[in-house]
Amino acid sequence: MKPLLRIGLSSLLLVAIPVAAERAFLTHQAVDRVSVLDLEQEGKVLAKVDVSKAPVGVAIDSLRNRFYVTHPEMGKISVIDMTTYAVIDEIKTGGQPFGIVVDDSGKRQVFVSDWERNAILVINAESRLVVDILAVGENPAGLALDTKKRRLYVANRNSNTLSVLDADRPRQYAEVPTGKAPYAVSVSPDGNHIFVTSIQDDKLTVIDGQSYEVKATVETGMAPYGVDVTHDNSHVMVANQGSNDVWVFDVSTLKKLTQIPVGEMPESISLSSDGTQGFVTNWFSNDVSVINLETMQESSRWKVDESPRSLGRFLAD
Repeated sequence: MKPLLRIGLSSLLLVAIPVAAERAFLTHQAVDRVSVLDLEQEGKVLAKVDVSKAPVGVAIDSLRNRFYVTHPEMGKISVIDMTTYAVIDEIKTGGQPFGIVVDDSGKRQVFVSDWERNAILVINAESRLVVDILAVGENPAGLALDTKKRRLYVANRNSNTLSVLDADRPRQYAEVPTGKAPYAVSVSPDGNHIFVTSIQDDKLTVIDGQSYEVKATVETGMAPYGVDVTHDNSHVMVANQGSNDVWVFDVSTLKKLTQIPVGEMPESISLSSDGTQGFVTNWFSNDVSVINLETMQESSRWKVDESPRSLGRFLAD
């Protein structure tokens, strides 16, 4: 365990309907908009919110009833109320904020990958100020947080590594080699496995959640982007942007079980809270694929606004 280097700190509401059902929060990069869909009403649009230029990442802060959206081209983060869908603040971070995750343990922390400064920004969720910047590998993209183990995992795209950080202190526990150009990272609910997609060599790196050693490297479809693990820790699902499909692997054997055709250039995947459905944002076909997790088939496809991305976990009540 070694000390982690610190580096210097440098809307429009269209619809507002209070909803208790689970929702999808989508960023639409090309049209500078966020949309909110009701999952129980076949993707009914609850809100469309105009935001700053080119939104990409999204993270839900259920404790404070808000969600955050990153704008890499603008060096800022939008803060949006989850009830009124009003933009309540913009956090000016500088750099290129990209991936984002909220610490839902009760601590006032939001972690953001800064693509330009090769860093993780730590934001105080109450003051909405950047309180720390931690150095990581080159061009960090996707993030995942294990709130029980208090570990933050960072996919460093141009270093071909995964950084393992302490979520409470400026310490780095490991720098793990991955495939070429790691992009997204997901932790199994039991914390035993960490999965990292590598978009330039079509690989899924499987890392032990205790030792941080690479357990296996698995072939995927073309240009794997999004990744998520089923709630029972049994299956890992990978969205392949180059082959327009989702591959499903058995976690225990790492054997491919099936591949599911989806829309064009799928980017992110998140699973519903009841564990029955998966949702995939299709960046180029402007829709969301709904996957039945019992049959492992696409059950429907919902048209949405242009260029949905939603890097991160984009579902919440």
